[in-house]
This record gives sequence, C-alpha cells and structure tokens, in this order.
Amino acid sequence: MIKRTSLLAFVLLTAISCGQLWGDNDLGDNFSLLEGDRTEDRVIVYCSGRSAGACTGGTFIIPVYSRHMDKDGHYTEYVETAKSNDKFIIARTIQLKDGMKNYWVVYKDLNISNCNDMHCDSTKVLGPLSETEFRTKTADLNIELEFGEE
Repeated sequence: MIKRTSLLAFVLLTAISCGQLWGDNDLGDNFSLLEGDRTEDRVIVYCSGRSAGACTGGTFIIPVYSRHMDKDGHYTEYVETAKSNDKFIIARTIQLKDGMKNYWVVYKDLNISNCNDMHCDSTKVLGPLSETEFRTKTADLNIELEFGEE
C-alpha cells in the first residue's frame, strides 16, 4: 500500500511539474491543447487561466466556441490532434455530425484581441481547410510539422 501511494504521489508531482495536470498540453507561446473528461472536450486555447503552472482556461482558438458547441450546449467539433513549432500550430479537428476532418494552421504571433466567439483573425488562423488545401498551405509556408499517424 505504501509503494502504491508513493507511486501515485510521484506521478501527480511529475504531472504538476510538467504542466500536464488538468489536460494541459503546452503548444508554446501561451497556447495549449486542453483536454477534459471526454474526447469531445479537446480545444486549443490561448491561456488566460493557470493553476499550479498548468493552463486551465483561455480564449478558444480552434475550434472557436461557436464551432465547438451548438446553441443547445452539445459538442459539434473538437481537436483530434495538434503539433507546434516556434512559429506555427497545426491542428486537425473532427466534426461530430458527419465525422468530417478539418485542418488548421495558426500563426503563433496571432493578436488574441482579434478573436471572439465566432472567429479569430482569418489572416492568422487559417481554416477550416480540406486536407489538400492544408498540405498546399503547409508546403507554401515551409511548415515541417506532421501529425504522424497519417
């Protein structure tokens, strides 16, 4: 029992120190992929709330809130996967209604004050894109990030 408790304490302390508690996946420059209890909770935010060093909330970037939830509070779209480097974030979202995949490119120098419930600055958040449009855009921008499982 003592070994199990010690192991649990070690895992929790490691998670807190790495910023992984509460489903915070750091994408750099104050952006985070937040995960909740359900897969459908996954969103990329610009962090405005932190606890124990982990992001706990912020401005919805992908998908914006109006794409993430419908007017009745049901999930409609969530982030399946995201990767980042010093300049960009790439993401793939899934629409729950039809399983359609959308692709996104976010410039990390995005001015967050240009984001609202409906959208962020369309010159800094590119999407939703088809897979073909996404591949063309990442090639044009010289973005050498891959999702890995494609």
